[in-house]
Amino acid sequence: MSGFCTCADLACPLNPANHDRGCDLCVQKCLAKGEIPSCFFNAAGGGEKPEAYTYQGFARFVLAKKEAP
Repeated sequence: MSGFCTCADLACPLNPANHDRGCDLCVQKCLAKGEIPSCFFNAAGGGEKPEAYTYQGFARFVLAKKEAP
């Protein structure tokens, strides 16, 4: 398992807790789908589920966090 993975979805077969290949499988899946892994959202101030895991969704998420009081 990756020592820094913040993904709480342990049911996901790509979560590093479920295999010995680290974050590679998750990142590969996200890149193929044009998405950002959930760990980036968590690092940007997660806590709630984003509207979309797309690049645009991540940008909106980060900007909203920056503007929040």
